[in-house]
Amino acid sequence: MTFLRALVAAAVLGIAPAVQAQTAPGSLAEASSFFKAPPLDGCRISIDDLIKGGSQALRGQWIVQKGPGEISLKTGGRIEMVPLPQRTGDLLRLSFRNGRLVADSATLGFLPIGVEDRAPLKPGTGLRAESAGRGDLPDDTEVFLDELALGALPCGADQLLRLNLLAERDSGTGEMLRQDIRLFLVDQGRMSGTYRETWPGGRLERGLITLLRR
Repeated sequence: MTFLRALVAAAVLGIAPAVQAQTAPGSLAEASSFFKAPPLDGCRISIDDLIKGGSQALRGQWIVQKGPGEISLKTGGRIEMVPLPQRTGDLLRLSFRNGRLVADSATLGFLPIGVEDRAPLKPGTGLRAESAGRGDLPDDTEVFLDELALGALPCGADQLLRLNLLAERDSGTGEMLRQDIRLFLVDQGRMSGTYRETWPGGRLERGLITLLRR
């Protein structure tokens, strides 16, 4: 199973390979070749420092871990959200292209990565505790990143810088195949957040996603 499951499915179906990538304001620029990247602290580094060179510490290969999460399935004329287990082992490479940090995917090509500053967590942008596999939390709790996969966090999610990837592909049916990934940057070896994939016909997959340095 690849990192971007929905888009792999699209490729198998013969959908055109063109991909449009959009990101939130703030591109991550490549540092000078003489720049030696220091360790990153997502709780403390400023957005300006990350954009102007701190992102150099993020380049390299990452192990992608998806889930827990849920996917919509049609059953007896009704749409139900069915749990998805945790899946891991796929690799993603972060590198620089035309001076910008990008995610390098065999399926999608190069996706620019957008950066957002710290902000209060918006209700409704996380996952329900149940769908995130967090039976230890009250049902009405929203989960924004996978703390079980990350280990102890040095600060709260609202104090971490955020990285965003947004990809859209023409499915050939008049509907767009869309993937939205929102990550919280913990340090140079850990980032986690949520992903949401919308397929033609309204099929939906969403869950937690974590990137760990290989």
